[in-house]
Amino acid sequence: MEKKKYYVECEEGASQYDEYDLTNQNIVSACYVKAKVKEDEGNLYIEALPYPREEKDIYRAYSRSFASYSYDSIKKMTKLEKMLQVGMLKEIRFPLPFHSELEFSFYNALLVSYRHRKRCSVYDKNINYMAENKENEMTSVLYGDSSDATNAGFSLIGYSGCGKSSAISTLVSHYPQVIMHDDGDDGYFPQITYLVVNCIANSNFSALYEGIGDAIDKAFGNAQPVYAMEIKKTTGLGNKAEKVRNFIELFGVGIIIFDEIQLIDFEHTKENTFDSLLTLANRTKVAIAVVGTEEARDKMFHELRTARRVGTMINGNRYCENREFFEYLVEQIFKYQWFKEPVEVTDEIIDALYDVTKGIIDQLVSIYSCMNIEAITSRKKIEINAEFIHHVADKYYPGIQDVIGSIGCNEDALELEEIRKNADMRINKLMDEAKQEQGMKKIKENSTAKPSVSLHNVAANIRIIYDDYTDSQIEDAYNKVICKASSNGKNEKEITRMVVETLQKLPKKHVAKNKMPKPDIQHMRSVLELENADDSNS
Repeated sequence: MEKKKYYVECEEGASQYDEYDLTNQNIVSACYVKAKVKEDEGNLYIEALPYPREEKDIYRAYSRSFASYSYDSIKKMTKLEKMLQVGMLKEIRFPLPFHSELEFSFYNALLVSYRHRKRCSVYDKNINYMAENKENEMTSVLYGDSSDATNAGFSLIGYSGCGKSSAISTLVSHYPQVIMHDDGDDGYFPQITYLVVNCIANSNFSALYEGIGDAIDKAFGNAQPVYAMEIKKTTGLGNKAEKVRNFIELFGVGIIIFDEIQLIDFEHTKENTFDSLLTLANRTKVAIAVVGTEEARDKMFHELRTARRVGTMINGNRYCENREFFEYLVEQIFKYQWFKEPVEVTDEIIDALYDVTKGIIDQLVSIYSCMNIEAITSRKKIEINAEFIHHVADKYYPGIQDVIGSIGCNEDALELEEIRKNADMRINKLMDEAKQEQGMKKIKENSTAKPSVSLHNVAANIRIIYDDYTDSQIEDAYNKVICKASSNGKNEKEITRMVVETLQKLPKKHVAKNKMPKPDIQHMRSVLELENADDSNS
């Protein structure tokens, strides 16, 4: 018997799951809102979804600033501190023109997916599944009606670095990944809203199917792989596809997003293998979305009619051709500067930046970060102009101009990734040098700063009383005491006592006892206020 649903009212712009931190909590209990479309009323899987973001919410969701930044504090920072702050530019996000279409396409794909499926209860036999590596039971399966029209998803196509993957991450953060529905008989059945499968370099379809299993494990919080291992152990692509079909139906998967499809090894993958993916979608009615370059999408679905079955094509890099929008992006990023003097954005700067980035947001952030790194690490005065920008591009991204002009093709996209990796290595090297410089500076400062109570005197005091501690133990204990704020202003007697107390908490190493007269041991103990110390140490 299915439990009666109770609907909640959500104000405009709110979600019924706002109380959850969906970036850290995958699994939530179902909470229902009235369907927007009459035909969807009563559909558990649709009414458990939050409404899509409104336009103003999209702008906020896809924006991320650097709230703690203050130019006034820059001059007080060390070189390393500045460089670490520059690294935070990678976390900044800007709303881009394709985000609204992406939000609508994703929500619509889920609606279409769940409309063409039926939940079937199985009461004579419980179905076991693993969540958080614990066994659970459910009594229903979600089947697709293969007689219905093929389900449509979407494809997000664009240059490498135009913001596709970060957009997908923001998109899905609005939706709970796993929704648990109460079946009315003290049990629950799961609905996996989405799976994101990240394609790996030179991957084939066997790896993609295993990636689906891995994504299911992550959704359920299985630290020990369960579903990835089941698919991996299954031999033959057809059998793997059948296993994936079973999981999609068991867990009510709404949409599978394949990200970075340009990394797939198309040369050694048969064309009909990709068609089998759409056959799987047709049988289960799961929505399929692909994210990558246009060339990769065309290779993945080699015929136009097949490519169209993936659904709406969203162009993720159209904004790159709009110089006015690029000027807006440059002005936004120049709000964060680590130059010695504030720099105003000029037409010369905008033109030079467009020349070395072709308007691609990730490339803009990367080049601008390197401009700041170069200014921070340079020993000579830097003028921020076109010549400097081209110098930085050539130094940190050699060969970028040859690649960026034809970035739409797979080979150039992969080459760009290699150039970016090399630039990151160069930046990491500069940051390591800055750390080393700062470390050497601190070593010299510490070596010249003499503590008010010397280690030599403290060690001499302790050896008069004890011979059970090594020199290294005494020095370690002394360093621990001196580093504490509570040691400030203490005299030699007090520091010695604090060191002895620290030593007495450690297991003692037996050392050869020094045969020496100890007529004044009791006096020393009294002076250091150690009357209660164990006499067996003397």
